[in-house]
Amino acid sequence: MRMTRSVGWFFLLILFVLGSQTGRTEEAASGNGSLAAYLPSGAIGTLETAKLGPLIERIETSGALQMVLDSPQWREALKQDQVQKALAGKALAEGQLGMSLWQFAKTYLGDRMILGVYPPSQPGAQPDGVIIIRVNDAASLTRLWDRLTPLIPLAGDRVKIGDNAGGGRLITIDDVGQIVVRDRWIVISKVKSLLDQTLQNLANPAPANSGLLQAAAWKEMGTQLGTDHHVQLCVNVAGITQLAGHRFIPSKLDNPVLSLLVGGYLELAAGSPYLGITLDIHENHFELKSTVAGNPKQLDAAHRPFVLESEPVPRADVPPLKSPLNGFSLTRDFAKWYRNREALLDASLLPNFDKFETGLATFLPGRDLGEEVLPLLGQRLTIVATPQSYTHLKGKPGVQLPGFALLLDLAKPAEANDVLNLFFQSVILISNFQAAQEGRQPFVLSSEAYHETQIAFAKYVKQPEGANLPISYNFQPASARVGNRYVFATSLELCRELVDTLKAESTTAPTSQPTRGDAVRDLYVELSPAIGADMLESNAQILIAQNLQQGKSAEQSAQELAALFRILRQLTPVTFSSTRHADRWVLELRGGWK
Repeated sequence: MRMTRSVGWFFLLILFVLGSQTGRTEEAASGNGSLAAYLPSGAIGTLETAKLGPLIERIETSGALQMVLDSPQWREALKQDQVQKALAGKALAEGQLGMSLWQFAKTYLGDRMILGVYPPSQPGAQPDGVIIIRVNDAASLTRLWDRLTPLIPLAGDRVKIGDNAGGGRLITIDDVGQIVVRDRWIVISKVKSLLDQTLQNLANPAPANSGLLQAAAWKEMGTQLGTDHHVQLCVNVAGITQLAGHRFIPSKLDNPVLSLLVGGYLELAAGSPYLGITLDIHENHFELKSTVAGNPKQLDAAHRPFVLESEPVPRADVPPLKSPLNGFSLTRDFAKWYRNREALLDASLLPNFDKFETGLATFLPGRDLGEEVLPLLGQRLTIVATPQSYTHLKGKPGVQLPGFALLLDLAKPAEANDVLNLFFQSVILISNFQAAQEGRQPFVLSSEAYHETQIAFAKYVKQPEGANLPISYNFQPASARVGNRYVFATSLELCRELVDTLKAESTTAPTSQPTRGDAVRDLYVELSPAIGADMLESNAQILIAQNLQQGKSAEQSAQELAALFRILRQLTPVTFSSTRHADRWVLELRGGWK
């Protein structure tokens, strides 16, 4: 009996997609616009999905899904009791539905759905809400109703079914709410006023730009982003601010890294009518965007470091390397940000800057960071990583790390070059003090003329030998200045490649963008899963050893790693960017698969 009742409750969840033949078909049912047009006014947010049917079909038939199902990780998961119970429930559901859950999702969830969130009707209560689901056709709901009606009595007295006054069926579930099913439409809410108003909007459809779409947040988002996305979230920032009585995005951040990365975006968001998030999944890639409206150039004085106005504006970009593992590029007025830190950051963080300056004095004695060092630097900072071949060794480290490099734009190249060379020499000197403690050979500072560029680098008097050298032998620091850019690299090999790349880039590709342009990219990050798989594979023995300590066999560990490598090599590079426009600021995450 307990299992029978559990099955009954499972099928009650499917009441969200039940239907009848008693209602009439609204003319607006065939529209493809946002369902927000049917929601009552006053919402503080919506979450909408659209066109999921073809997407679900692609996922179901994709090679990537089959690769996961064939992986040893999935075979291991199948041994778990919870997974077995879930699969048993899936089989029961599919037997009663007469279709696979994939087909169920495509049929009943593949058109459009929207959740509207509203201020709570009682102080201190949870927000209210209403859900609208539009299915592909009413006939499919009728067929599903016929199959599941015999199971409804299993739920007991908590479920009541009757006719809705305005047409269709009314399903009432205690402590859950009411569900009205009419033709292609399903409307769900715990609040009767929201339910009734939504049903009225569906019965008497207004123009596509009416209803909630007239509110500033949805109107602005529709204009800037459109409504044709697989998933779209709209947060009524102004509405939430009014409801809370204060801005819900803090004026001062408690993380300096977060401030540097997205401080300007968050400040613009605080005054934006909306915060929008959209997800679009295409044949072989996806795009996830977060957008706020407003003119970035109208931010207050404290946030001016995030909006560069000098001509020309450097572009956030990374040099094209032969085997790029990852790259990071950020454009800011770093000197001005540092001077404005008291206005941008929580007061509890400020003492840490004093400690940072004290530590930096070890490398740059007698130099003030804010007044003497940062003004010498330009407005772009770039970090890159790539695998290395360890030509400076007769062997390889036991743990093989990629080579890293920091590239700094220089506002005053000659003067900055002297200061940064001093910093580089101090790093080598302090590293040699630590060499004895780490059990490695000390460095000798050397230099070479490489393609008309002077490179300073550290080398060992005698090349270290061995198959599993200490991790510190991953590093052979090198530095060079190429035009108005300075390179710090953890390997001479990477420093040479960057010298070649930067020289070629200066003659073939622009490194700046006009401020008058509509789009100014100020942050860019990229990561190559395929190169990451190569790096992990080079350290496979260490990963297997760690798995052995966790009780896995060597064979199982090797199979799991091989499956992981195959999956990673099917993925294309992932990128994250921040781009400011004249009327909005956009964060975007992109990725893909082969």
